[in-house]
Amino acid sequence: MHCSNIRPGDLVGHVTNPTFDISITDIWGTLTSGATIVNFNKSVLSSPFTFSQALQNKKSRVNWMTITTGLFNIMAFSCPEAFSAIDILVTGGEAANAMAMKLVLGSSSPPKKLINAYGPTECTVWSTYHEVTLQEAASGSIKIGMPLIRTDMYVLDESLNLVPKGSIGELCVGGSCLAAGYLNRPDATKKAFVSVRGLTKDNEPIRLYRTGDLVRYDRSGRILEYIGRKDNQIKIHGFRVELEGIEAIITNNCPVSMAAVLKIPPPESDPGASSFLLAFIVLKSRGKEGNLTAISQKLSQILPWYSMPRLRVLDKFPLNTNGKVDRKILMGMYLKSKDSTFNTDSDKNCKNACAPTLRKLEVIWRETLAHPPSSVKPSDNYFALGGTSLQSATLILKIRKQFGVAMSTDTLYGNPTLSAMAEYLDNGSGKEIDTKAAMQSDALLSENLRPLDGPIPDWRAPGEGVVLVTGATGFLVRAKDATHALSRMKAAFPQYGISFTKQDQALMKAKLDLIPGDLGEQNLGLSERAFEELAHSCATIFHFGAIVNYVQPYSAHRAANTIGTLNVIRLAVTGRPKTINYSSSFVVYGPTGLLNGPMSLSEDEPIDSYVDGLMYDLGYAQSQWVAEQLLWKSIKNGVPIAIYRPGFILGHSTTGFGNPNDFIGRLFVSCIKMGTYPLLPRQRKEFIPVDHCIRDILHISSSNANLGKAYAIVPLNPSESIGWNSTFKLLNRCGNFKLKGLPFSDWLTSQLPETWDKRLLPLMPLLTEKVYKGKNRWEVYEDMAEYKTDNTRYALKDSMNPEGCSPLTKGLLTLYLKGWFEQTDNLQLMDLLTGASGEPHC
Repeated sequence: MHCSNIRPGDLVGHVTNPTFDISITDIWGTLTSGATIVNFNKSVLSSPFTFSQALQNKKSRVNWMTITTGLFNIMAFSCPEAFSAIDILVTGGEAANAMAMKLVLGSSSPPKKLINAYGPTECTVWSTYHEVTLQEAASGSIKIGMPLIRTDMYVLDESLNLVPKGSIGELCVGGSCLAAGYLNRPDATKKAFVSVRGLTKDNEPIRLYRTGDLVRYDRSGRILEYIGRKDNQIKIHGFRVELEGIEAIITNNCPVSMAAVLKIPPPESDPGASSFLLAFIVLKSRGKEGNLTAISQKLSQILPWYSMPRLRVLDKFPLNTNGKVDRKILMGMYLKSKDSTFNTDSDKNCKNACAPTLRKLEVIWRETLAHPPSSVKPSDNYFALGGTSLQSATLILKIRKQFGVAMSTDTLYGNPTLSAMAEYLDNGSGKEIDTKAAMQSDALLSENLRPLDGPIPDWRAPGEGVVLVTGATGFLVRAKDATHALSRMKAAFPQYGISFTKQDQALMKAKLDLIPGDLGEQNLGLSERAFEELAHSCATIFHFGAIVNYVQPYSAHRAANTIGTLNVIRLAVTGRPKTINYSSSFVVYGPTGLLNGPMSLSEDEPIDSYVDGLMYDLGYAQSQWVAEQLLWKSIKNGVPIAIYRPGFILGHSTTGFGNPNDFIGRLFVSCIKMGTYPLLPRQRKEFIPVDHCIRDILHISSSNANLGKAYAIVPLNPSESIGWNSTFKLLNRCGNFKLKGLPFSDWLTSQLPETWDKRLLPLMPLLTEKVYKGKNRWEVYEDMAEYKTDNTRYALKDSMNPEGCSPLTKGLLTLYLKGWFEQTDNLQLMDLLTGASGEPHC
C-alpha cells in the first residue's frame, strides 16, 4: 500500500510540512513512482474554503493525497465535498475522527477511497492502513487496519508477552521498517527499541519498537483497533511531543518551581477546532505574575510553535493519594474556569496600559450584565459572562455616552474581552472581521450537493403529505423532547388569539409530529437514525426557521441561518427526492439605492453583485444573502427548490394578532408612546397579512411547475405600496395619537437614550450606527428598488385569490395596533384607537 499504489501519471497533492515524516511519501514516494507532485501553498491551507476551491480547480486538481487528521477534520466539518476529485485520500497522524469521516464519505461526492493510516515515525512513516467505509464511520469507531509489507505487528502486555486475541495491549512493531534508533540518545533508543523472544516458532529474538499505543484485534483477529495512548507522549498539530519534556524545559529555564502540562481537547460542540497545550505552573516567587510575559518570551525561544503552552499560575498543585500531581483535578479546574482565567500576563499588561478605561468599562459591564461575577478580569469575555444581544445594545449606548465612541456591533463582537474593548477605546485598534470574505466563502458550501435520482414527489398527492416545517429562531422545535415541544407550542397559541376545540386537538395529535432539533447542528441535531427516517419520509420541506437579530453580526447568525440552510439542503438530497420551499427576504439585495440609485428588480435577479451593499446592513441580512446563494447553487445543480421573498409580515387579517416583538411592532408602539416618528423620504415597506402570505405560498408550492424560481410575496399592484412617511400618517389616522414627524437625526435626539421606550433597545444598531456618509443602517435604504412580481402573478393566476396579498389599509393597521396593544399589555393605548372594526380591509 501507499507508495506502491502511486502510479506513473498520478497527480499527488503535497500539503504537509516537510518536517513532518509523512511528507516523505508525498515527495519521494511520488518521484520514485513516476508521478507528479502538486504543491499547495501554505496560504491556500489557511482557509478550508480556499483549500476546497483549490482542490476543485482544474489547474491544481489531484487524484492522490495524504493529509493530516487535523486538516482532514477541519475540511470535513467545513467542506465535506472538497475531496470529490480524489481517487485515494490518505489521512493519519492522530486518532481518526469518525464523525469527520462520516461527513466526507456521506457527502454527495466522496473520494473513491478513504484510507486511515497509522504509523510512528520510528517505523518509517506508515505501519498499517485501513480503507474506511461509510458504515464503519457511522458506527463511531475507526480501525487502523492491517500491517503493510515488511511490517510485523504484535500486541503485548507489560511483560512483552502476547495478549489473547481481542484483549488490549501495547502495539509493538517489527520488520525492516524500523529505524536504527534516536540520534545521540542511547538511553531513549534502549527503552523504545527492544529485543523480544518467544514470539516466533524458532524462538529467535525479534527487534521491536514499543509504540506506547494501546490497541486490540477485532473479532476477525486480523484488523487492529486503536484504543489510545499509553503514556503522556502526545500529538499536537500533527507533531509528537512529550509533556514531561515540556515541563522540564519550563522548570529548567524559567523562575518556576513546578509545572504540569495538559493537552486540552476541542469541545464536543466544535469538533473541527484544535487541541492546545495548557501549562499549570507554580512560580518560585509569589506575587510575581508579571513575570509571565518574560516566561512566555523565554519559552518561545526554546520550544517550537506547536508545543508552546498557554500559562496559568497556581499557588500549589493538587495531589492524589499517592502524592503525585492530580491531573484530573487540574483538568477539572480548567473546565470550570476556561473562559475567564487565562492570559494573566495580558491581564496585567492591560491593567497597566489601559487602567482608567478598564475601570470605567468594568462599571458599564456590571451595569449591563444580569449576573456579573464578583470580579471582572481584562481577559473576561462579555458574552461568556452571560451578555446577551439585548444587553450588548445597552452596552453600546453606555459606551457612547461614557467615552463618546460609537462602537459598532461588529467591533463589539470582534473584541468581546474587557482588555480588547479597552484597547479599542483608547487606541482605535481592534480585531477586524472580514465579513464579506466569510460570506463569499460560505456561499460556496453547497456547490457539490446533487439531487437524488427519481421523480419529484407531489407533496399534496394521495399517499404523500408528510411535510417538514422548520420552526422559528433556528430550531425545528426548541425543546427537550416531543412532550416538552407540544407544551411549548400550546402555550404559544393564546398569545396569537388561537384556541382549539377538542376535535381540533385530536386532529393536531393525529397530524402533528414535533421534532426537537437544531438547524445549525449536524443532522439538524437529530440522531443518525432519526435523520435518515426523516429524509425517507417527508416529501417537501418548508424552511421558515431562522434567527432574526438586530444586534448580532453575521458570525452569530451563521450557524442557524447559513449552516441551517445547508443542512436542510443536505436533508433534501438524502433518502429520497423532495422539494424545498424557502422563505427568504428582500434584504438579500441590500440597500440597492445607496450604490445603484432607484431601480426595479425581477424576482430571479442574481444576488451575487449586491454583496457590497450588504456590508452596510446587519448580520441577519448578510446571512440571508448567503443562504439564498446556497439555494441558487443547488437549484443550478438540479435540486428542486422554490424561494419566496415576503414583504414585511404583519398580523392576521381577521384577528389582527401578529408578532409584537418584531421590528414594526416595537417601532410603532414605541413611537406612539414617544409622540414622534422619524421622517424617512423615499423609503417604504411592503406590508402584508400573515394569512395572505401563507395562502399564496401554499398555492405556489402546490405545483412542481413553479420550482426553480423566486417569488415576491407582496401586493401585486405597485401603486398600492406606501412609503414610510405615508405609513406613519396612516398610523395617525388610526387613533388619537397626534404623532409628530421629525427628521431622523432630530427624532433620535428628541429624547435621551435612557428615556427611550425600552422596546427600542434591540433596534439600536439599526437606528444609531453610522455606516455610510453619516447615514445609519436604516437611512441607507433610501431610493429602494421596485420589486417586480411577474413570477408570482403567473403562479397565482389560477388561484382563488389571483390579486395576491392585500396592501396596508387603515382598517388593517387599526386591527394590528389593537393586537399589539393587547399582546404587550398596553391597554391604556386601546382607548386612543378609532374604527377598530369599522373599515373593510380585504
